[in-house]
Amino acid sequence: MELTTAGKRPGTDIKIDVFYDRTDGFSKYINDPMNYKIVLIRSGSFVMETDGEYKVITAPSLMMMNEKADLKVVSQSGVTTDTIYFKPTFIREEFTFEAINSGRYEKFLSAVPGGDRMSADSRMTEAIEGDVSFEKCFADPIYQDALLLLEFIWHQKNIVCYSLTAQEYDAGRRVIQSIRYDLIEQPDNFWILRVRYFLISSLFTATADFYRNFRQDELYKDPLVAEVARYLWENLGEEISLSDILKKFSVNKNTLNDAFNKELSMSCMNYLEQLRVNSAKKKLQFTDDTVSMISNECGYTDTNYFSKVFKKHTGMTASEYRKHMKELI
Repeated sequence: MELTTAGKRPGTDIKIDVFYDRTDGFSKYINDPMNYKIVLIRSGSFVMETDGEYKVITAPSLMMMNEKADLKVVSQSGVTTDTIYFKPTFIREEFTFEAINSGRYEKFLSAVPGGDRMSADSRMTEAIEGDVSFEKCFADPIYQDALLLLEFIWHQKNIVCYSLTAQEYDAGRRVIQSIRYDLIEQPDNFWILRVRYFLISSLFTATADFYRNFRQDELYKDPLVAEVARYLWENLGEEISLSDILKKFSVNKNTLNDAFNKELSMSCMNYLEQLRVNSAKKKLQFTDDTVSMISNECGYTDTNYFSKVFKKHTGMTASEYRKHMKELI
């Protein structure tokens, strides 16, 4: 199927290279080789397999997939998604896949010392810090536009995943729903302009580091660890006992902890504790929820016990951590 949207307004006979799909689970076109995809995971969780390793993704989250991406979902629970398909030529007509993949728009990366020996992220960091000819790269609109596609082509990954805060999810959802509305309703002759505007807005937000600290990059070699990790991620706010886990996955304690120790150098329950503390850190930094609320949201009904656990991992109380992070902004 050609993933385009046809104009419906009287007197028009056009198609644009943008397509929207909302589904339970994943869109049946998810591995289409002719489009980039922006996937908003609205609910649920899943495990994906990449080169024999496993990654756990939980909602709310975002995936950026290029045309080479081959999403292999091992298991999923309650997943619902919004997917935007688009060709890079919709951003700029010069941006064919052949041109993008030729490297001709990577001048702002390749111009810094270290070149190919450095990772794309490292080269990008140095470029931003000024080790590149600004006049030849960042001041040229075509390279500015190429930067919008950074998440699809310069991470040496065909799929990049991000965990979203509630605020980030709400912002992303509103932008994608704006694209959906204009694609489906086409309320006036400016609908294509607005689709392009909202699409560029979503790309700029990701490229501008809004999500960068929350990439979901953790890979697991053992499928048991991946499945248990998905369950823990999905139920962070619930009371979870070791016996609950052993029963759900029909495994004994030694087998489970041996798998986690081999993979992550910690027991299953220690891993759960670490996940909860990391979740609390994000909430303390990016929400105004009280410490008591965050404690409950992270699965600790006893705020005093939560405070002890949090300080054990961070060296600070929750309140001190929040104050410290706000002073850094």
